[in-house]
Amino acid sequence: MEARTYVCLFDLKAYDEIVAPAMRLYAQRFDPAAVVTVLEKLAEREPNGDFKHWIDSIRPDAGYKPSPQTVQELCEILIPGTCFPREAGLNPMQDAEVLLPWLGMHSEWFAELMEGGEQLAGARLEFGIGTGRLVATREQIAQFREELHGLEPPAGEWATLQPDFLNLRRILELAGAHKNYTLLKTRLNASPPEEHR
Repeated sequence: MEARTYVCLFDLKAYDEIVAPAMRLYAQRFDPAAVVTVLEKLAEREPNGDFKHWIDSIRPDAGYKPSPQTVQELCEILIPGTCFPREAGLNPMQDAEVLLPWLGMHSEWFAELMEGGEQLAGARLEFGIGTGRLVATREQIAQFREELHGLEPPAGEWATLQPDFLNLRRILELAGAHKNYTLLKTRLNASPPEEHR
């Protein structure tokens, strides 16, 4: 499957207090207990997920170093499940590439962000999903919001992009309004988790 770029609403407090300590304990001290606890909470919320398989797989691994692939796969479960805010009608993982043709014509800042010329310069995450490790500063969120605020939603031949545009605008509003929220830009080789599409 082709890689896609996403702009994600990201709860930095949940990451710092829940995900990073649990993953650090497992990756560095080979203790999966905290990761299992997070997976159990996610399983309570979404009983049909793949969480039980992971719980059963890593629980007996105490004392054994996890492979880099296991660490990455767990990050791709724990980070979206814990750090991507769940709000009614919101997709916290906005596919940025669907908006690139239209938004790139209207926002030089967005075009540069997508091409890598404008990098996010906030905190560097110890654990990430896809290629995403850097999160936005408050100033970058404000600049991005300002870029979108002045634009009318896509219309005419671009009208099919309106839901994606409005979703991105809502992500930016929430990131700007909530002190614990920021933005994570990442590139994923697979489709995003089902619950966040």
